[in-house]
Amino acid sequence: MIVVLGRPFVIDSPAGQRPAGLAARIALAAAAAGGRVELAGSVGDDEAADAVAIGLARAGVGHAALQRIPAAVTPQEGSVPVLPRMDAHDVDLALRYLTDYRVLVVAETLTPELEVVVLDAAGYTGATIVAVVSSGGRVGPALADAATVLEAPEDALGPFAELVGRYAAGLDAGTAPAEAFAAATRSAGWEPAG
Repeated sequence: MIVVLGRPFVIDSPAGQRPAGLAARIALAAAAAGGRVELAGSVGDDEAADAVAIGLARAGVGHAALQRIPAAVTPQEGSVPVLPRMDAHDVDLALRYLTDYRVLVVAETLTPELEVVVLDAAGYTGATIVAVVSSGGRVGPALADAATVLEAPEDALGPFAELVGRYAAGLDAGTAPAEAFAAATRSAGWEPAG
């Protein structure tokens, strides 16, 4: 199983609201590539969060560890978001609840306290960590040593999210990291910077 850690967004479409944002798009891509996926993180306690949960479920992405934060608003993709909180205690509980995962994708920048939780949880389950950082972003030295760190381009929502999701699905299927990355790069149509 793959766990994607992050805070999903919502986007309006002609068919209604649907899941969006980097974490959701990675989770959806991993599920579409055949992975069993759970999204762990937080959303608001609003109708947009309902749309996120329903959209994830319809695409085969579990959301049992997606916490609703009272009085928070699920962010709209394309806006300047005020993100629902995601604290170390909540993430620790989520990752303890989801115990059968082989790949943990971190789809946003973590505080040092959250990095410790992620490292402990992945160490306990033996999961491979894939950490996605924003352009110019960094992770702490312990996470950098333990994870494959991918720097997201400015527009990380298209082929890049697809690449990360497919890479995670390949790792979960037992494919060697270099081979999984090459296959994900080809199938996502990603052109890495040279």
